Parts: sequence; structure tokens; C-alpha cells
Amino acid sequence: MTLRLPRAAAGAVEEHAAEAYPEESCGLLLGPVGTDFASPGRAAAVDETRRLANAWGEGPRSNRYEVSPAALAAVERELRGTGRGVLGFYHSHPDAPAWPSPFDLARAWPCYSYLIVSVSKDGARGRRSWVRTDDGESFVEEPIELVESGS
Repeated sequence: MTLRLPRAAAGAVEEHAAEAYPEESCGLLLGPVGTDFASPGRAAAVDETRRLANAWGEGPRSNRYEVSPAALAAVERELRGTGRGVLGFYHSHPDAPAWPSPFDLARAWPCYSYLIVSVSKDGARGRRSWVRTDDGESFVEEPIELVESGS
């Protein structure tokens, strides 16, 4: 599995993470959904990132994020019939590595890419992408291929 991410989209995700700091940012990774979406070895080609508000409502948002089901459903309705869809999710880890937490694992779905950006008061410090294993017990890291837009 590989996450193909336009450089501009990577920059937009990192900018969102820096703006949200010290809270977690979150959003969607959108692009064409091929018939191989759930296949091992697939490449997810992101063509757009979509910022979402962090809907976590149970205390500080510095180590938690939640995507609103209503916001997700609205994007899915918007993209219905276009051949595009949600390829994954992104969020930031303020003052922590871009490594998924047990909380991230408990909420992850199979097949989707989970892009995590490490961020501090000085800005983004790194990014890594992960895919949950089919058994739901762990994540495996997927390579990020930075591409020029449209390639």
C-alpha cells in the first residue's frame, strides 16, 4: 500500500496542523476510489484534502480528535457518483510523534489511510501514514509518495 500525496496537499495538511496547535487537527484525504481500494498493495492517489472541525467534545482536544459523522456523510453525498471518495483521514499529534496511539487504533477502519502529522509550537515536524490491519490489532506503515499535483 502506498499513499500518493501531492506536495501541495501535504503542505495544506501541515498548515492545518500548525494552525490548530495545541489542539489536534483533522480532515479527509479524497481521491479516485478504484476497484482495488481494499487490495493489498494498492496505491491511494489523493487529489484533495478537506479540513474538518475537530468534533471531539469530551474534554481537551490536545490528544483526541473526532470526525463528525454528519460532516463525513455530507462529503460522501457530495462525491456520490463521481468515482471519487474518502481514501483516508488525517490528524495531527501535538508535541508527539506521528505514530498512531491506542485511541487511534480503536477508531480506525480497515483499508483507509491514516496520515498523522507531528506538530509543535514551531510547526510540523514530520508525517507518516498508516493502514489498520484486517484483524484490527495494529497498524502497518505505508510509504508516502510525494507527487506534483496532477501526476
